[in-house]
Amino acid sequence: MEITPEGYIERLIEISSKKDGCLKEILHLTRTQSELINEDGLDGLQKLIDDKQRMIEEINKADEDFNVYFTRLKQKLGVSNLDEINDPKIKGVKELQEIIARIMKLVGEISELENQNIIKAKNLLNDFGSKIKSINEGKKVNNAYNNSSAMVSTSYYFDKKK
Repeated sequence: MEITPEGYIERLIEISSKKDGCLKEILHLTRTQSELINEDGLDGLQKLIDDKQRMIEEINKADEDFNVYFTRLKQKLGVSNLDEINDPKIKGVKELQEIIARIMKLVGEISELENQNIIKAKNLLNDFGSKIKSINEGKKVNNAYNNSSAMVSTSYYFDKKK
């Protein structure tokens, strides 16, 4: 069965809508991640990272599907990108362009938030590192003062026979 350009575009819209939804979820998870980093709430961080990884895997699958259909559409219409499709008879081109523009905006927002989170996480790691170093130094000092072998006094023998 021969798929029409509209059929390809309809499928591309479906795939792009799915990707748009996944990216919105990643944006939400990234914002939550940012809040947890600010609050030092590292307990829930791993779950967020796992959830984001699942979304990324879905996006990768959607990108693969998109690439297949988009390549077929470009071959069928003899164009190299979406902007070159200017046939008014083909429905859905504008909607697809709008979804792709939303996706690009979401990717930009996520990227910006991720960069901020990386900086916050590095600062948090540095704080933890300095606190651990301080604790270790405190242990050394404590051990030096409370060392049981240092508390044992030396015995002296006094010869009183003289």
